Amino acid sequence: MNQDDERRQLESVHRDLLRQYDRLSPERITSRFTAIVAEFDGAPVRTFVPVLAQRRLRQELADAG
Repeated sequence: MNQDDERRQLESVHRDLLRQYDRLSPERITSRFTAIVAEFDGAPVRTFVPVLAQRRLRQELADAG
């Protein structure tokens, strides 16, 4: 996956999360999503970063209840 593909996938996941969790502050979703994605900086394999970031944020939100 090249950087443009990854960026498009991350943007798509981000939009989906904002729609799914529209009852929460968009700033909160964006802030956490950005932080989670940043945790993968330097990862040699980037193919799964969008889905891993999405899963982690969904888990955080579910745990926060």
